[in-house]
Amino acid sequence: MAFKSLVLVLSYTLSICSRLGAAAPTWPSSMDELEDIMMLNTGYRARAFAAPVTPCGFSAFGPGRIAAAEWVRTAFHDMATGNVYLGNGGLDASIVFELGGDNPSPDFDTTLTTFVPFLSSRSSMSDIIAMGMYTAVRSCGGPIIPVKTGRIDATEAGPPGVPQPQNSLVTFQNQFSRMGFDTTQMIAVVACGHTLGGVKSKNFPQVVPAGSAPNDFKEFDSTAIDSTAKFDEKIASDYVAETSTDPLVVGPAKAAGRDSDFRVFNSDGNATISSMADPATFQSTCQAMLQKMIEVVPATVTLTDPIVPYDVKPVALQLTLEAGGSEIQFAGEIRVRTTSRPASQISSVQLVYKDRTGGSDCGTCKITATSKGTAAGFDDSFTFYAFSSRIPSQSSVSAFNVLITLASGGTELYDNNGQGYPIQDNVMLQVPQSCVVGNTLTVTAAVRSPASSANLVLSLKVARTVITPELQSQTVAMTQQSTAGPYSILTGTYTLDSSQVKTTKFDLVSGQDADSFKSTGDLGATCQPLGSGGSISSTSSTSSSSSSSSIIVPRSTTLQTTTRTSSSSTSTTPPSSTPSVSGYAHQGCYTDSVSARVLTGRYTSSSTMTYKSCSTFCTGYTYWSVEYGSQCYCGQAFTNPTSPAPASDCSMKCSGDPTQTCGAGNRMNLFKSTQQAPTNATVSGYTYAGCYTDSTSARVLTGKFVPDSALTIERCAAACKGWSVFGAEYGSQCFCGNGFSNPTTKVGEAECGFVCAGNGMQLCGAGNRLSVYRANA
Repeated sequence: MAFKSLVLVLSYTLSICSRLGAAAPTWPSSMDELEDIMMLNTGYRARAFAAPVTPCGFSAFGPGRIAAAEWVRTAFHDMATGNVYLGNGGLDASIVFELGGDNPSPDFDTTLTTFVPFLSSRSSMSDIIAMGMYTAVRSCGGPIIPVKTGRIDATEAGPPGVPQPQNSLVTFQNQFSRMGFDTTQMIAVVACGHTLGGVKSKNFPQVVPAGSAPNDFKEFDSTAIDSTAKFDEKIASDYVAETSTDPLVVGPAKAAGRDSDFRVFNSDGNATISSMADPATFQSTCQAMLQKMIEVVPATVTLTDPIVPYDVKPVALQLTLEAGGSEIQFAGEIRVRTTSRPASQISSVQLVYKDRTGGSDCGTCKITATSKGTAAGFDDSFTFYAFSSRIPSQSSVSAFNVLITLASGGTELYDNNGQGYPIQDNVMLQVPQSCVVGNTLTVTAAVRSPASSANLVLSLKVARTVITPELQSQTVAMTQQSTAGPYSILTGTYTLDSSQVKTTKFDLVSGQDADSFKSTGDLGATCQPLGSGGSISSTSSTSSSSSSSSIIVPRSTTLQTTTRTSSSSTSTTPPSSTPSVSGYAHQGCYTDSVSARVLTGRYTSSSTMTYKSCSTFCTGYTYWSVEYGSQCYCGQAFTNPTSPAPASDCSMKCSGDPTQTCGAGNRMNLFKSTQQAPTNATVSGYTYAGCYTDSTSARVLTGKFVPDSALTIERCAAACKGWSVFGAEYGSQCFCGNGFSNPTTKVGEAECGFVCAGNGMQLCGAGNRLSVYRANA
């Protein structure tokens, strides 16, 4: 990756995301299509978005390229022209109009071409670019980057302004400030971005002269490309150890004035890059920076909560009117998340439904689903259960819950956050009576009386002069052909061009109701007459082109039930309601926020998270919490406000022990140490003065700087012998001076919550926070 990729990779520094957002998503959601793309990498109904970057070092275009690095580079270059002061630009897919100039490499072309099949009315190109960042980083073993949705694609190029390796430090700082990053964040973004890929001779011959490296490509570090590629701290640790091979630090770039990584890393006296040589710090810092990067968007854009996986998600639901109109076939699939509770523990999956008026005039009102296939993402696994049942068209269906019976006899009832999973029967696609013959699309719909009209609304991919197509909407008024029971049968036709035959999405709209996000790729080549007995087949809902298709209902009908209850005392061991960990007292379930974390001292995530592993990771901290099944946070005090939440909100099973609960989305199980908490140390000859603000661009203590991976207050005092003031910062940094060289403010003690690297019972500042000591008179 070239320097721009550096900038782009820079974007690597976004927030930690394991699974952040609402405690449980409500279906249907505007994020459903992107949730599928994010979660279903392999197996049944796989969207396979991650395939081009799996394994990490892979590229379909041969040696000297790594697709994961190129995806990161694309995201950064798209974001890099953003201006947070003016509220314009950012990650908006304007890069499709900007190829050439600041974006000369063909890497962008191939990345954007790879993304085109996923472009739709429910997944903008800019959201897909953001998803590409998450996918590339995760494929390479990096942290989970939370992905919010709702980005709107630009319709023209943005201004120039992608950082170049010949830029001065001041220019870099100004450019990154325009994007919303301070100097510390700039350093972190560059380091996170340059953990993958390298510099190509054809783009930067003064950095990598032709013939000077294999394939005219020089990697950033020893684990940046090929089979060794992984998202790790080597870019930082090699630099700190003075063994760096980064071509933007050493080699011809120095003489050419293009050693940009060196200028960036050294801009704060190597303080930030030194801290990032620690593996855990590198991962947590890059999580925060990467999220921040992909959330640089125009001020007119409102992003959603981050995508989180559904525990239960309806897939490809379809109602189809049977011949004569007296019956409707109700078919589809239920996707069950099996990450913590494997499919082997599930005995049956049933739909418990309400009739179209919200009542129970449907007999037993239960439909049994059978296992159809399994799928997996980076961190989650799923099993799909298919169903098909005929129901009377007069009573029909309006909503359902999903009842899972465990092999142990226990049950779990999912009610979509108390709303039931809604479905409408006022307008229905007749799949057997719809087809694509040549380039002619014929769509048949059943519209329930008293309505008798509907529109076919197409979302077409139309070629244009840039590399990605434009989405254009086309509305076709449907015409009535016949009646069947309480329904009118309507058809609409449209002539597609050859590129649209398999790629077009369409909705059927009648009044406020819609049977939506259907795909021409799911239709056959023959339209069956309704009288032939044709109905939706058991295979018509198994296409992998878009498993988030749904029938959406605006009704207020809900099912009054309790979510995930157990009806048997012989069920599998439930997660503990009174967590117990030696040395810590459980405080309860508390709120958290991805944008304002409560505990900010340290973070990790793991597919084997337990109370024990989190408490061990947070040794020396007063508080620790587990969240979203696999996340662990540490802190000496609360950095941001929090409040108690119902215990039932913290119901997600721990990824490493299903008998323990590890919070949920934006919910944490909080623990407090019963041992002595870390304190501000007492050191001979000095008096603790308080917690003070600092800045990498205007250091408060400028006499001497000592990075120390085994820092204690005593070691800092000894290093600053002869100076009247010293301060410990970020756990492993020591600063000395004879007074404050730049303005600073005394702040609350909770803001200096980092434990000292060499003594977990002492406090050593925090990011841009100094624990200050003054020499006694």
